[in-house]
Amino acid sequence: MKSERKRLSDELRKLDFTLPESSSNFVFAEHSKRRAKIIFDKLVEKNIYVRYWNLPGIDNKLRVSVGTAEQNDKLLSALKEIVTG
Repeated sequence: MKSERKRLSDELRKLDFTLPESSSNFVFAEHSKRRAKIIFDKLVEKNIYVRYWNLPGIDNKLRVSVGTAEQNDKLLSALKEIVTG
């Protein structure tokens, strides 16, 4: 899980997400240009689920659980399409 968390974090940063270092089974990410709600909705359309809360202070952040390499690859591929499209 540690190696996948690091890989996921590194790849999210390459896609212009900012996120603090994490020691848990998730990362809390914010994109520099795209709103979290839009990213969340587009991921749901692809049957990929992350957590989004419409609450002050975290309404532009996504809580992304660290999955298996295969799950993380699917997520990263979808995010690349969403944030660059």
